[in-house]
Amino acid sequence: MPGQWTWTCPSPDGDRVAGTSAFYIDRGKDEPVSKLADSGLGFFDHLYYNHHGDSAGSVTAASCTPEHLSLTYEVNFDAAWDQSSYVDLDLGATVVAPGADARNYTFSPKITTSTGSLVLTPTATAKKPAASEAHATVSTQEVAVDGAARDTSRFTMTARNDSTTPLSNFTISAGRTRGQAQVGTLTCDLTAFGGKVVSATGPAENLTVSSGTAKVPQGKEITCQVDLTGVTGRNTVKASLTTGKQTFSSDFTNDRPISEVKVEPTDRGVEAAPTGTYEVKVGYSVTFTNNTDAVGQTSNVVLHPPVPAGFALKYVWGSGTPWWISIDDYALQDDGSMPLSTSDTLYAHSSTMMTFTAFYEVNAAAVTEDTWKSLGTCDPKDPSKGLTTQIDVVGSDGVEPGTYSACTVVTRTKN
Repeated sequence: MPGQWTWTCPSPDGDRVAGTSAFYIDRGKDEPVSKLADSGLGFFDHLYYNHHGDSAGSVTAASCTPEHLSLTYEVNFDAAWDQSSYVDLDLGATVVAPGADARNYTFSPKITTSTGSLVLTPTATAKKPAASEAHATVSTQEVAVDGAARDTSRFTMTARNDSTTPLSNFTISAGRTRGQAQVGTLTCDLTAFGGKVVSATGPAENLTVSSGTAKVPQGKEITCQVDLTGVTGRNTVKASLTTGKQTFSSDFTNDRPISEVKVEPTDRGVEAAPTGTYEVKVGYSVTFTNNTDAVGQTSNVVLHPPVPAGFALKYVWGSGTPWWISIDDYALQDDGSMPLSTSDTLYAHSSTMMTFTAFYEVNAAAVTEDTWKSLGTCDPKDPSKGLTTQIDVVGSDGVEPGTYSACTVVTRTKN
């Protein structure tokens, strides 16, 4: 009968309820709250919020029938104990017979917590308008564009008429609510509904187009394309449809961290004896700097330590690298490369530096005169000069791939 609703249980085993869980974190310092992870609400669904497999929470038990739901959710904030964090649960339900009239639906769950055996019984009410009243569901979806500029983005906006009354006399807008992005163009094709292709051009913080003579029947969708420019850092653009005094909207979020990479030697030069066998070490640093308000990543790197005649590479060691990098990771491959999985979180407006030191054993008698000459100078255009290490930055979210070099002059001392 009208007014009743049931739980939506997509699994035949009853170990899942429709909906999502999400993990949010608030770092303060005028940074907006950010969502780090989301997942379903089935048994053993986890909120993995980084590429190391750390989880903020999971479903440990679930029993779902249309008439009854029991869900046990275990949260784990250990990895973010010094932050303001929370988990949000969205549970899915289905209205049995919605009817055409306006109606209220109530939900009064019993929530038992493990801390102090606290029992909560909140009541939530959802108001359903009459089926004839204006109502639209708006959604957004990012669109990948091959070869697009780094600071541009495109998304589509879809608006579905949920009312039994045809949708007319409406406007569609795309407006920035956070960040630096500008709306470059907003285009909607309304020809299928008796209208025209309507378009507005910026760049501007907000663009709007009108429906004209278009009338959208019940259940039909309008699709619009929005192109953005100046997408740097955290950006949110609200796509909305307004008819009468009601506005229906959806947010499109695009976080675009942009990080700089700097590579330089820790020593401009080292000295080497003209005779004997001895050790020489050279160092260089790789610095990642995120100048935006969006969380990004550093990058994996591939080291290419040089091994000139008379030099034998003993080992390479680093500092400032992620905790999971061990001495075993500094293994020289057959092609002379040394790949390292150094990609890690690079928070907004932050910088991190990794320093690597290569240790060589030098047999001075095996070093030719030409080699000594080449080692005695650096040339940015010639990696054979000096003791030049090439570093490949693989690239990541916010870091463009590239190859860098660090050169150290090796000066032969006199007898």
